[in-house]
Amino acid sequence: MYRHFVKYFFFYIYRAKTRQRLLFLAIVGLILSAFSLLVLQSTMGGLQYKLIERSQHVQGHATLFLKNMDFSQAQKLNRELRAAGHQSFLEYEIELLLKKGHYLTAALAHGLDETYGLPAFLQVDELDGLVLPNELAFKIKASYGDHVTLMSPAHVDSLLGDIPRMSSVTVSEIVSTDVPEVDTFHLWLRLPKLQNMVKRRLANRIRLYNAVNAVALKDWLAQKVPHQVHMETWQEQNKTLLWALSLESTVMIFLFIAMTMLVSLCITSGLLIFFDKILTDMSSFWILGASHKQLQRAAAIFLNIMGLVSVLFGLGLGLIFLFLLDNYALNIMPDIFVDRQIPIHISSRGLLVSFFVPYGISMVFSFFSLNQFKKDTNYLDHVKSFS
Repeated sequence: MYRHFVKYFFFYIYRAKTRQRLLFLAIVGLILSAFSLLVLQSTMGGLQYKLIERSQHVQGHATLFLKNMDFSQAQKLNRELRAAGHQSFLEYEIELLLKKGHYLTAALAHGLDETYGLPAFLQVDELDGLVLPNELAFKIKASYGDHVTLMSPAHVDSLLGDIPRMSSVTVSEIVSTDVPEVDTFHLWLRLPKLQNMVKRRLANRIRLYNAVNAVALKDWLAQKVPHQVHMETWQEQNKTLLWALSLESTVMIFLFIAMTMLVSLCITSGLLIFFDKILTDMSSFWILGASHKQLQRAAAIFLNIMGLVSVLFGLGLGLIFLFLLDNYALNIMPDIFVDRQIPIHISSRGLLVSFFVPYGISMVFSFFSLNQFKKDTNYLDHVKSFS
């Protein structure tokens, strides 16, 4: 029985001569809400995902900070991490001054142990000299084959006063990591070069370039080397960035909730007019034997199906559009941008939000309209009005 009622409602919206166009426009608005929310979340999520992926590719998924650990212990820990399947690299990190001619700038030096090769982002098989990112090289006007000086104010020689220790090194490679905070401040060279300059054989970092189970790895480290290693994941080191990205997503969803509420106001107005137009037909159904409860339930089923179909249709259009955008989009971004194409990242969270936000809000307003119609309608009085 309910199938016939629902079929009647749908045919009245789309085929009746007195069909309510405002309700039809509200349905189109609901479709566009689901479509727009999915597309915007996927494109914004793609930009955020690519940003995080590039940063983790350079800075690693996690960093182990070594405390009160000599070099042999650090090498042993790195071997054990390698044996456990981690892409770990031992290094000594120190803040230095980088000088070439009259140009001087601060830099963060990474002395890399080449026992297990080098991280992939450096794009070299071995460190013959100094690897500079392009932005840092531009600061001091350095190029391939130039000799630059590394100065460590934290380590001094007492000859003729406290003189910062210095080391001369040749620029062997200039790379671009596409991570602005790295390209403007970091540099890489062989670990023995830094150890010779500070006159100590040590290391203070182990970077992991594979996805890790942070809880399990921290427990393992607490058993192996308690109080000597402090581990921080990339997420823990970049809490401010993640908070900003989360705020951006939250504001975007809030704006679309406001937009969907406007669409739902149109649904409310359209339904009130729609129910008023079919009041005579509803009264006829009541005369023929349909109870108030059955008519109410049939209208509720119709509203649920209408909202569900509209939102799913909008999501389907959004997925098709994203597929076409991901596979056939042109390079629309200027050369200054890292991503020339708009990156797409469709997540299960994005799909759920794109479904439940427009569907939930539309159902709240739809049932409000249905409840108002129930309160204000008396079929017997309407039938008497014809006499």
